[in-house]
Amino acid sequence: MLKVFAELVAERLEADLHVVTERLRKHRHISQALAGGELSVVYQPIFDVETGALAGWECLSRFSGEPVRSPDFWFREAAEAGLGALMEAQAIELALKGLAQLPAPAYLALNCSPDMFLGNRLDTLLAPYPANRLVLEVTEHAIVADYAQLLQAMAPLRQRGLRIAIDDAGAGYASLRHILEIGPDIIKLDMSLTQGIDQDPQRRALASALIAFAQETGCSIVAEGVESISELEALRRLGADKVQGYLLGRPMPLSAARMLAGQQQQSLPDKAPCHAQL
Repeated sequence: MLKVFAELVAERLEADLHVVTERLRKHRHISQALAGGELSVVYQPIFDVETGALAGWECLSRFSGEPVRSPDFWFREAAEAGLGALMEAQAIELALKGLAQLPAPAYLALNCSPDMFLGNRLDTLLAPYPANRLVLEVTEHAIVADYAQLLQAMAPLRQRGLRIAIDDAGAGYASLRHILEIGPDIIKLDMSLTQGIDQDPQRRALASALIAFAQETGCSIVAEGVESISELEALRRLGADKVQGYLLGRPMPLSAARMLAGQQQQSLPDKAPCHAQL
């Protein structure tokens, strides 16, 4: 029995040691990535459906380090290493540097986790910038443990004029609860809902319900992932306010975003479908 007990203890200690070792590895990897400038930001344009005007930009993180992985993996590993807030703050700080170079009234949409709202970094990061040109997006995948606490943290920002968006709406149950509990200014339709919406009556029905909800509650709709003119037309008929996607403009570095914004100011098309050539 003593031998069996010793083996069980040894297995548990070995497992705990593996967890600690893995956490240290991830911490070192993420720290090196952040210190080495491997995190960058790109800007994807958001257009008004009816006028074709450039309404805003969604700021998206990109990573140049190895191994090559999607941003979700990087942020997940950073959170597991205890560096999630630091990585998120650095991404927001990088994105905000482009605001002064992108002409008003176009806004910047920044991804922001509930933990970031509840921490002490966000107010400092946002303080130098005009709140009416900022939108903070809460993703459907973010876990909210206490909505009352989150709303309390959001209140001062919203009083300054900053807007809150719920991202990935239609992708799952969590986004619907976020919408009901937070009362966002913007609802973003997930690409899993918008892609193929021109050919799928079920997608149209769900999108129509969310758009009707937005109209009833006074918030606006941004449809993501638009990749064809027929999808764009279907969303326009349903009443979507704004759209983004590869059809209209891929995520781009700040220099290209500035160029596109300049072209928009010089010549504004009458209708959004004209942006299909961007």
